[in-house]
Amino acid sequence: MPKYVLLDSQTLFGADYGIEANILKDHGIDSVIAGCKTNEEIVKVAADADAVGLVYVKMDGPLMDQLKKCKVIVRYGIGYDSIVVPDASERGIAVCNLPDYCIPDVATHAFGMILDCCRKITLMDRNLRAGSWNGNYGYRVNRLSCLKMGLIGFGNIARKLVEYMKPYNMETFAFDPYLSTDVFSNLGVKQVSLEEVLAKSDIISIHTPLTKETTHLINKASISKMKDGVIIINTARGPIISLDDLADAAKNGKVKAAALDAIEGEPTVPKEHAIFACENVILNPHCAYNSVEAEIEQHEKVAKSVIDVLGGSLPYNCVNKKLLQK
Repeated sequence: MPKYVLLDSQTLFGADYGIEANILKDHGIDSVIAGCKTNEEIVKVAADADAVGLVYVKMDGPLMDQLKKCKVIVRYGIGYDSIVVPDASERGIAVCNLPDYCIPDVATHAFGMILDCCRKITLMDRNLRAGSWNGNYGYRVNRLSCLKMGLIGFGNIARKLVEYMKPYNMETFAFDPYLSTDVFSNLGVKQVSLEEVLAKSDIISIHTPLTKETTHLINKASISKMKDGVIIINTARGPIISLDDLADAAKNGKVKAAALDAIEGEPTVPKEHAIFACENVILNPHCAYNSVEAEIEQHEKVAKSVIDVLGGSLPYNCVNKKLLQK
């Protein structure tokens, strides 16, 4: 019987892995839900696996070589930067992600973070709980209609966010070098350069994948090009923002506020890091994807990806499909 192993189940707290297990069982595929924390544990449980799933596991060529039967690796999410895709392609292993399972959920979370930062909701809650009744505490706020929003990356989530923000009549522009002008104009968004997003935005929301080019895209140098009092939102990938540089900017007021659902170093960010002392920064444990509907969709799409590849076909969400078809 073919075997599927989820390598690091402990990183998705409260997830219902019975969803994919039951679907896979109906297709004659056995499932093992493992909580591996080392490569040795991974090899022990998955050396004979035909398919593996992962959340945070770093999957590279040397580890793949020890999973000799593996035909497909599925990432439980949209990003797949934890997998060295060229290494997988060289070994004939399909890499699948879930590019469309939580778009409205992440967009809603980004939307909520923007409103929170602009209205100081979390900041006021923290101050009130500390014993202060002060409606003017913290930084100054502006009406949303008086602010300009810039998007770095204009994929499905960013486009959905624009739909949610339309009633607030904010001037919106976006940077994404991989899209045609029509994609922007159809949603009433101005296509601009990255430099323009940095210089003109009151709010910057990040929606780009993590690549070599985008790692620490937001750093001391790029923050210096932003408006004084900028608000930064990140629901993409943690390492796109240098956490050290953001903490410095949040402390000195260059960054008025920030909200991070994705944090550099996650899932274990040292509690002594300076970011935790910044009361104007909201931190979430990479939970923007989460909803009842998204969870069901997530597990169903993982199962379908495994079934398709083991059945001899490459699904639409196989990110190295073209390389494997050569």
